[in-house]
Amino acid sequence: MESARIINSLKKLGLTEYEAKTYIALLEHGEADALEISRRSGVPRTRIYDILSKLESNGFIQGLKGSRPTIYIALPPSHTLKPLKDSIVKDLEDALSDLEQLYLRNSSSQRCNVWLFRGLRAYGTALRLIDEAKENVLVRVVYLPHDILENLWSKLRKVKADGIDVYLILDARILSTSMPKEMITKIVKEFNAKVLNSLIPLNGLVLDFKQALLLYASPTLPKNPFAFLIEDIGELGQLIKKHIMDLM
Repeated sequence: MESARIINSLKKLGLTEYEAKTYIALLEHGEADALEISRRSGVPRTRIYDILSKLESNGFIQGLKGSRPTIYIALPPSHTLKPLKDSIVKDLEDALSDLEQLYLRNSSSQRCNVWLFRGLRAYGTALRLIDEAKENVLVRVVYLPHDILENLWSKLRKVKADGIDVYLILDARILSTSMPKEMITKIVKEFNAKVLNSLIPLNGLVLDFKQALLLYASPTLPKNPFAFLIEDIGELGQLIKKHIMDLM
């Protein structure tokens, strides 16, 4: 029973059953020639010479020079199996690392849930998300109705007071249709905001560089906005973070 367990263990390390039996026979009974090893191990005589040659070339056993017939001895397991174990462990660790990377990339894309909000619910979702910020919030304002803007500034002041980093980007050209220019200047100073001319008329919100919401609102139809919420933006979040750090 013990030999069977050891044979199975050696097979898991890459040895064949005949190779394992031959090596165990030499460990148990000491040095012997090929015919004696065949008898002790149960490996057929027609195979024993090939098996001994392979074990010797792989460093498990050694043939004593000058003996006729050749006498073989088993080399210590600490000498033969430890390098093999170390090699297998390293291969497994490398494979595990590669597989983890594949899993993370794949699971990240699978978790990317997108939600659509219309009407006043779109505004409400954006304002609610700000309350959920744990580390930082990035807000890009192109156009929002005046009452929504007032709520937005209040939310940003609150999270800023709580120690949340606030990154604010404004399009003053379009925003001036719903907000006096002197108020825009005040907000820029208060939040150290950046003023840019947007090519794409979309408001944006990025929460902790993990969630993102894109919101479209038109000055001509302020009560009919729509928004897309992406629950996990994955690696895109780090790209946005790098861009914002360079910009701010």
